[in-house]
Amino acid sequence: MFVLDMDWKSLSEKAGKANINWDSLFSSAAGKNPSIADAKKRFEEFMHSGVDLESNVFMFVQSGGSIMNGQTVSGGIVAGIKDAAVFESYIKKQPEAGEVKKESNYSSITIMGDIFVGWNKDVVIVSGASTQGQENAGAATAAQVLTPLFSQKEDESVASIPEFADLVQEKGDIIVWTNSSNALNTVPLLGLTKAADLLKDSYAGGKVNFEDGKVVADFKSYSGKDLAEIWKKYAGPAVNMDMVNQYPSPVSGFAAFSFNPEIITEIIKFAGMESTANQFLDKAGFNLSDITKAFKGDFAIVFSDLGIKETENNYDGMKISGTGPVGKLLFNAAIGDKAAYDKIVTSLAKSGDMVEENGQFIPPGFDGISWNMNGKNLVIATDSTLVQPYLTGKGNASLPADIAEKSKGKSVAIYLNINQVLQSISGDSSTHKSIEMAKGTFKDMMVTSDNFNGKYVGSNFQLTLVNDKENSLAALIKFFAAFSKQIEHQQKKFMEEEMGDMDMNGMDMDSTGVAKPAPDMKEQ
Repeated sequence: MFVLDMDWKSLSEKAGKANINWDSLFSSAAGKNPSIADAKKRFEEFMHSGVDLESNVFMFVQSGGSIMNGQTVSGGIVAGIKDAAVFESYIKKQPEAGEVKKESNYSSITIMGDIFVGWNKDVVIVSGASTQGQENAGAATAAQVLTPLFSQKEDESVASIPEFADLVQEKGDIIVWTNSSNALNTVPLLGLTKAADLLKDSYAGGKVNFEDGKVVADFKSYSGKDLAEIWKKYAGPAVNMDMVNQYPSPVSGFAAFSFNPEIITEIIKFAGMESTANQFLDKAGFNLSDITKAFKGDFAIVFSDLGIKETENNYDGMKISGTGPVGKLLFNAAIGDKAAYDKIVTSLAKSGDMVEENGQFIPPGFDGISWNMNGKNLVIATDSTLVQPYLTGKGNASLPADIAEKSKGKSVAIYLNINQVLQSISGDSSTHKSIEMAKGTFKDMMVTSDNFNGKYVGSNFQLTLVNDKENSLAALIKFFAAFSKQIEHQQKKFMEEEMGDMDMNGMDMDSTGVAKPAPDMKEQ
């Protein structure tokens, strides 16, 4: 159901470029914290445990079972072994370690009550399992969990899936794999519907690489035969970037996406739920076809001036000051068929789910929100001053050239100017240093997705950092290490202030710091 593969050697080398190793990282974080110091000691022991730290480390989750027998979910970690004898000596010293048992092709031990560890000369597997939905299922044994894994044939494993085999051949610091069809086993009733056939043989996999100045992730989503036919039939629409570019001021970010709405009807038909959906919608005065015709399928959310600032609000006639999120946001949905849209909103108005104001149908309670449907677009904005200049098309979104280029031809494009948002945040003295550290680290983020290419849907994620000369893994490690220290410092300062307030709250302290008895009230 899920696999995570980490190239431990590559990750260590990239961190090492900034003179960061796991031992020094623990030392820096530990300080006087005994729990972190203990974790460091355990980590040092693990580094000399006989495990091959230059081979890839895999983590997995799998599920199986039935409605009658319950759902079994198991998971674990798989790594290579350099010295099995050294590893056995190490694992026997772990908390609540049981006796080592020798099986036909592996040795095993139970630690901490319900964690099973198995190993041979090539590999170590740490695993556990639980069964849900079955009364008196009983606890699994080490042999029940580990034996199937050590005797598993390749055609029974994830390695037999061609798309996974292709993925692990690609260079990636981290590789992620999910099996949508297998995940259905954890939802038995869904697995009994025709929707299960639609998700059959559906997989998604991707790789994450830490490069200089950026983190880059590429993902591929594979569909089974039935779903692939639907994607193929309705593939093609690309984001309409004019919906973003006509925003009247420099943007902090946007989310633009485009699809053929008829794909919704096709999926509902395949699942055999079209008549049920229409029966429900008929009560409201329209049908599924009206919904898919009303909108063209081009959508955009654009926002600017995001931040957290001091605000003043009226509450029951009282002015209350405080910090809160601020910003401007605009949503645009291209209209496909005005008659279908009008039919929907007038039907909703009859049921009280929408009200007519100034020639516009809007949901009740949307005070302060600007709502404009001009026959071509439905534009909803947090600020009425955004709508008219936006509709004139003389925009000033000021998108960076590389962001505009990366958005072309995509079915989904999402962008956030992290640094700009951070610049607009006004923090107090306790948060100022954390905000400044973030400003010096993060630049922006971009997510894009392609249309179905006949085999898969490709997606890309990129987090760009301020320093493009430093490896992103090293930069992120240093940032989060410094950030955690800053948080710890703030918590310590807060506790000291709280204790000081308690000491001063009506108590007279003597020279030893002990509160003196309160004066007798009669004497007062």
